[in-house]
Amino acid sequence: MFSKEREPNRSETQRSVTCLHSEHTWIILISPWLGPRPRSISLEKGSEGLGFSIVGGFGSPHGDLPIYVKTVFTADGRLKRGDQILAVNGESLQGATHEQAVAILKKQRGTVTLDVLS
Repeated sequence: MFSKEREPNRSETQRSVTCLHSEHTWIILISPWLGPRPRSISLEKGSEGLGFSIVGGFGSPHGDLPIYVKTVFTADGRLKRGDQILAVNGESLQGATHEQAVAILKKQRGTVTLDVLS
């Protein structure tokens, strides 16, 4: 018979470790921590842009940072200050400088899908 021996809290690690044991066997299961999950937001890019500004990027004065939403100008509630932008229309922003992220956002037309982490 297996029994749950240990389940760490979320602050310990971003991976959840559960130890199961029987009389003679130990099994360690490692699974992704079930924290915030990315979500997709589709926005229409109009003549005034997408309605938000960004901060961060690799090589920024504050160090290597992800790209975050700094200010939201349109208030539909889906995009929030502090959301991390992971990708724009499938193009990853991982490792992007601020300037590269701005260029990726500016080249988009019509419907723009953002993958974000709140």
